[in-house]
Formats: sequence, structure tokens, C-alpha cells
Amino acid sequence: MLQRLTRLSKDAVIYGLGGAAARSTGLILLPLYTRAFGTENYGLLQIVTNLGALLFAVSVLGLDGAASILFFAAETPLERQRVATLWVAVSVLVSLPLTLLLIVFAEWVSFLAGGTSENADLFRLGIAVLPFSLLQFVFSSILRMYFRARVYALLNFALTLLVLVISIYLLQVQHMGLYGALWGTLAGTAVVCLFGAWTVRDWVKFSLVGRKSWPLARRMLRLGAPLVPASVALWVIGFSNTYFLFQLAGPGEAGIFRVGAQLAAILGLGVWAFQLAWLPFSLSIAKEPDAPQVYSRVATLYTAGGVGAAVGLAGVSPVALLVANPSFAPASAVIGLLALAAVSLGSYYVVSVGVNIAQRTGQVGWTTLLAAAANLALNALLIPVWGIVGAGLASLAANLLSTVLVYLASQRFNPLPYEARKITAIWLVGSACVAAAAVFNVSVQPTVPASLAFAPALACVYAAALFLSRAVTLRDLAVLRSALRARYKGPEAE
Repeated sequence: MLQRLTRLSKDAVIYGLGGAAARSTGLILLPLYTRAFGTENYGLLQIVTNLGALLFAVSVLGLDGAASILFFAAETPLERQRVATLWVAVSVLVSLPLTLLLIVFAEWVSFLAGGTSENADLFRLGIAVLPFSLLQFVFSSILRMYFRARVYALLNFALTLLVLVISIYLLQVQHMGLYGALWGTLAGTAVVCLFGAWTVRDWVKFSLVGRKSWPLARRMLRLGAPLVPASVALWVIGFSNTYFLFQLAGPGEAGIFRVGAQLAAILGLGVWAFQLAWLPFSLSIAKEPDAPQVYSRVATLYTAGGVGAAVGLAGVSPVALLVANPSFAPASAVIGLLALAAVSLGSYYVVSVGVNIAQRTGQVGWTTLLAAAANLALNALLIPVWGIVGAGLASLAANLLSTVLVYLASQRFNPLPYEARKITAIWLVGSACVAAAAVFNVSVQPTVPASLAFAPALACVYAAALFLSRAVTLRDLAVLRSALRARYKGPEAE
């Protein structure tokens, strides 16, 4: 058990550095953007980039999950190479025509997404990055499947650095405004995409694509097909609230909400790192006799740590908002809610291991679609009443619903000994603490010293409640401490 947890923690740390780099670009640029654009223009920028996220979710075709399943099920290195090569080839064939088509009809895209065709050129830039971002993702995923964590981290650090440098230059020196921000993303991603192609040159061999590859390609597409609506559904849960706010409350409210989402992404970076390490790790140990116990222990420890981090972030959210323009201060009301939503999304990936092992990816599709439908309904109902808080509640509720549904589906195909009572208690305690933080931040509008005192007090309340309810025990901490000790002392400590 300790060896398993040590390996997972090691991969999560390395992937976390790379994943954090790739996803932290918007967070690092947040102080610059909020001061340069204001609430309305920042909201418009988020509408453009969110559309790019939707196009990305569709273009992946669910092959990230399908390729991983087939890769680890392959029995020879040649079969694994063929899986990686087919994934790259399909990504090129899908993304290029789609990108060209949408660029031609950018006026319609701008009208449908933002209510006016005047921003068509901005949307063209947001669309043009699609093939580069998709291929960069595929190359990074191939590195993960081959457990090349350090190269993965280097590739993503390069992406962050280039996008930052180019965006800052175009915005501050060339004074290109929103166009500078989008050109920076496009140019930086294109350059790193070329570097990514070089890093996977030993595993991507287009000579392997031929008649013998068609059965594998069909199987990959069949496995990925149910994940396409799942990817779109996850986009709906994560980003549709911005569009509802844009239309129902105006671009200013949408901009404030997205700043809250960017700061909640501080925790989301850790969750993302865990997700990156979890999929290949969980599939690689699936046939080991202690795998069910590892899955169960990871689920409990992840939930306790993730929800605790969300509680802490909710407590210090007024301090975190100091990096933004003061007009974005109301975002403190939703940072905790969106942090919990990020933790719930990570829980979804933890408990979906059963359907991944059983290769029943269709279960992922219907569970996320139901959650997305609930999210749309909740956005329509809650945003007119509670504004950005309603949007945050809608995201959290939808993520929790999808997690519960996929848990029930996974238990049907591959029952695992999850500690459901403990996990439920953790969520109840953590949600109460986040709600208390939101009320405190909005009603009191605390100073920085008050927030710095309130956050640790709230964290202590959370920890005490977990111990009193026995959701977490001293034995759990001992196991975690032993795993971390083994991680830092090296293999001989295991």
C-alpha cells in the first residue's frame, strides 16, 4: 500500500508542476488583465477563451480516455506505438477542417456566443489556436502514458513561459489589448506544439498507419464516442454559467465570476495534477491484488485533503483577490464554491475507475449529460435570483451529481470497497465551512489581518469535525505520513 501511495504522490508532484504551469497562465496574467481590461472586456475575453475550451472538448473525441485504456491493455510495444500514432493522426484530421470552417463563419460564431458579430476577429484568434492546443495536449498525454513525467513538465513549463512573454509584450509594449492576449496564446501554443512533436518522435510512427490499423482505430473511436458528450457536458458544467451571467446579468458580472473561477483554479491546479497522475496509475495497477484497497484509501485521503484545501481557500479568498482590480472584490463569495466544484470533479475521476477498467465508457456519457442538464436548469433558476453565487451553486451541484451517478454506475460493473460514510461526512463538514466563509466574506468584508486569522480558525474547525465524526483517524494520518516519508527518503525507505 505504501509503495502504491508513494508512486502516486511522486507522479502527482511532477505532473503537478507541469500541469500547474500549463494551467496557471491565466492566473499569472490575472493582475495584468483585470487592470488592463476592466470587468466588461475581461468578461468578453473569457467568452472567447471558453468557446475555445468547448471546441477542444469536442475535438478530443473522447480519445484521451480511449487511448489510455487501449494503451495499457496493449501487450506489445508495437501495439502501444500504434495507439499513440492513431491518436495523433485522428486529431490532425479532425481539428484542421473544423478550425478552417469556423474561421470562415466567425461572424456567426461571434453573434451566437456574444450577441454581436462585431467581435468576429477576436473569435477567429480564439478558434485558430485549436489544432495547436489539441496536438500539444495529445503529445503531453503520450508522454504521461510512457511515464515521462519530467519531459511532460518541461513541455508545459515551456508553454507557460512562451505564452506569458509574448502576451505581456503584445499587451504592454505593443498595446494590442484583447488581440494581444489572444495572439500571445496562439503564438506560444504553436511553437510549443512543434517542440512537443519532437519529444514523442520515438513513439509516433506514421508508417504504422495502414490497413492493419483500421480495426484498432474503429475500436478507439467506439470507446471514445461516449466520452464526447461527456466532454461537452463537463464543459457545460464548467463554463455555461459564464454565458448565463453574460446574458442575464451582463459582461461585468461574467467577468467578476470568471475572476473567482481563476482564483479557485489555484486548488484546481492541484486537482488537475492528481487527475494526470491518477488515470495511468489506476489503470496500471488494475490487475494487482491490492488494487481495490488502494482505490478506496486514495478516495478517502483525496476527499479529506481536497475539501480541506477548499475550506482554506474560501477563508483567504479576500486576500487572494488583492491581485485583482478592486472592482472584482465580490468574487470572494464564489471562490469557495468553485473550489469545492473542482474537488468534486477530481472525485469523479477517482470513482470512475470501475467503468474504465470494465471499458464501459458509455456510463461516463450518460452520467455527465444528466449532470449538465441539471446545471443548465440550475443556472436558469438561480442566476436571476442570486447572481454569481447562484452560478457557483449550480456548478457545485452538477459536479456532485455527476460524481454520485458515476459512482453508482461503477459499483455495478466493478464493486470497490469505498468508505462512503466517511466521504459523505467529509463533504458535509467541508460544505458547511465553505458556506460559513462565504457569508463571513460578503457580510463582514474583512480586512487582510482578519482574513488571515479567520482562515486557520476555520481550518481547525474543519479538522476537529473530521476527527470527532471519525471521518479521518490517526491511522489514516499515519499511513499518509509513512507514504510521504518513503517518497522523500527514496526507494530504500519503502
